[in-house]
Amino acid sequence: MARNGFRCIVLGLLAHSSVSFIIGSSQTSPLISLKSIINNVPSSPSSSSTLPLYAKKSSKQKKPGSSKKKNQYASTSGFGGAATAPCPCGSNLGYVKCCGKLHKDANAYAKATAEQVVRARYSAYAKREIDFIIGSTHPLNKVFMSDIEHWKKTIEMNCYDNFELNSCEIVDEYYEGEGESEIAKVKFVAKMTQLDSKEQTAFMETSTFERAGKHIAKGAWLYKEGLIETAPGMPEPKEEEESEVTAEE
Repeated sequence: MARNGFRCIVLGLLAHSSVSFIIGSSQTSPLISLKSIINNVPSSPSSSSTLPLYAKKSSKQKKPGSSKKKNQYASTSGFGGAATAPCPCGSNLGYVKCCGKLHKDANAYAKATAEQVVRARYSAYAKREIDFIIGSTHPLNKVFMSDIEHWKKTIEMNCYDNFELNSCEIVDEYYEGEGESEIAKVKFVAKMTQLDSKEQTAFMETSTFERAGKHIAKGAWLYKEGLIETAPGMPEPKEEEESEVTAEE
């Protein structure tokens, strides 16, 4: 079952994606003044806690951010823990600074190399970024569907939730031709771990990318087709027995 799952994921692994994305973040660190504390002291005499109505003024003014508690750190991305989560592609970078940029920013995707698109498509399956899977698929790809909603449902049913995707190893990347006729080919090894059995498996694919004009994904590389091979160190697939065919002949 694991091997069949892998064969399916490669055929779609580099087959679909996002059209536009927005990242928003905000961060506030209000400072509460002594005056505001005093003005909000409960007037009820039954209150079990009391607050001093005076305090010795400090000769030095605290710098903003100097009141951080131990083990606290400032977030610069607005994503909290998600900002430091490792990217599924195995680049050793955080997801937000790696494939997450392509998933959420159409301009970043348009400027990406074919190798980066391969990594982003791999991570899109791990993160269930179905819009990106669809949006990064070439219209001439044989799995391309004009019925986008049906296509989305098909991908949702085959996002391989029973697998952990944690490494997309790039083996080779090269380009052929120039201008609008330029073609990019990327060979990579996609590795997965079956969550229940912890069985590790992998496949190798050489993916072909082409552009389809500035009007589609702003001229980004789009996945057109792929050639699947057995990954190094993995057993060769068993050949189907031909005994029944021979008997019929």
